Amino acid sequence: MAKYLYRQLAKASKSGDVNPGQEVYLNVDMALGHDGTGPALLEQWKQSGHKKIKCKKVIFALDHAFPAPTVKDRKFHKEFSEFSNEMGCYLYKHGEGVIHQVVAEEHSLWPGMIIVGADGHVATAGAFGAIAFSVTSEKIIPVLESGQFKTIVPEQVTIAIQGKLPKNVLPRDIVLHLIKELQEEIKGKAVALTGSLMDELSLAGKMCICNYLPEGGVATAFVLPKGEDEKPDYIIQAEEIEPLIAVPPSPTSINKVKELEGTKISAAIAGGCSAGRLEDMQVIAEVLTGKKIHPSVTFVVTPASRKVQDSMETMGLSKIIREAGALIMPPGCGSCPGKHFGVLDDDDVAVTTTIRNNPGRIGAEGARIYLTSPLTVAISAINGKITVP
Repeated sequence: MAKYLYRQLAKASKSGDVNPGQEVYLNVDMALGHDGTGPALLEQWKQSGHKKIKCKKVIFALDHAFPAPTVKDRKFHKEFSEFSNEMGCYLYKHGEGVIHQVVAEEHSLWPGMIIVGADGHVATAGAFGAIAFSVTSEKIIPVLESGQFKTIVPEQVTIAIQGKLPKNVLPRDIVLHLIKELQEEIKGKAVALTGSLMDELSLAGKMCICNYLPEGGVATAFVLPKGEDEKPDYIIQAEEIEPLIAVPPSPTSINKVKELEGTKISAAIAGGCSAGRLEDMQVIAEVLTGKKIHPSVTFVVTPASRKVQDSMETMGLSKIIREAGALIMPPGCGSCPGKHFGVLDDDDVAVTTTIRNNPGRIGAEGARIYLTSPLTVAISAINGKITVP
């Protein structure tokens, strides 16, 4: 039997079968965009002649710069709202949260559905078995206008993660381990995740892994649905994974946390699309209970959605986080895009759960950004230095 990816793409393209390297036109079930890529999207749409949108379902969100930090952003928000109304697209424009989390909470996602988005992390939906492709603002215009996505079928690589995670090792450590050990083997390919650990992992944990894998250069990533029995190309033993951290200037330059232990920090950032789900907030609150953030550290926490924020309030997590000295931002991307809510100066050293650490990502070019799990971030924020959980 053909691998899961090829069967789903054959179905979406109405082909008998498909193979790696083959050009296909996929019928798209959902298209995504946000205010980070929206300005270029609108400009391309105007140049294309203001054609009507034919895609089945189009969802946008104001999550990168909301509430508007500049007059320019505010003007764009209004224009984006008018465009969405005119085209029949759904726009989340009242602070509902980051698009990947809101879509998972508010819309039906299913194994094999085809998603195309003008964002680098639409593969987050792969946690549901969806096949999600990231494109530029320019390349999503034909998708919106036709409801189809022209692409080359990537090769599927199946990775089985077996066993039990050691104490204090989180899903972020899993994905960093995958990239550290298999980056060359998975680059440009579609990663299918399976194994006993994936079977037991929470949905939030699966979303975390699929969210970050595109930083390793994969075409997409997804969790194989139950019942899909495929021979793995690679087997990872969970017991061998330990706390990891990506060091500047690349999200693929990965070290063990213990190799950086003692590095002084001035900022800590957690949340957003990568680690802003409820279980991440629970991890952070557990660490911060009865503790105080180090006086030289600013700790910014951003829930991924309003629903997460509401649960934090109900469970008392927000109170714990605030009493420790951290700041809780409105739901959305938070500091990650470098728009507002905690930009960094040249001499800042930040430990974060965000997904990119290239120079200037969260403000000044000189800032040093280390990417790791919410557990490592929270413990480091207390100690004022990178600390092994």
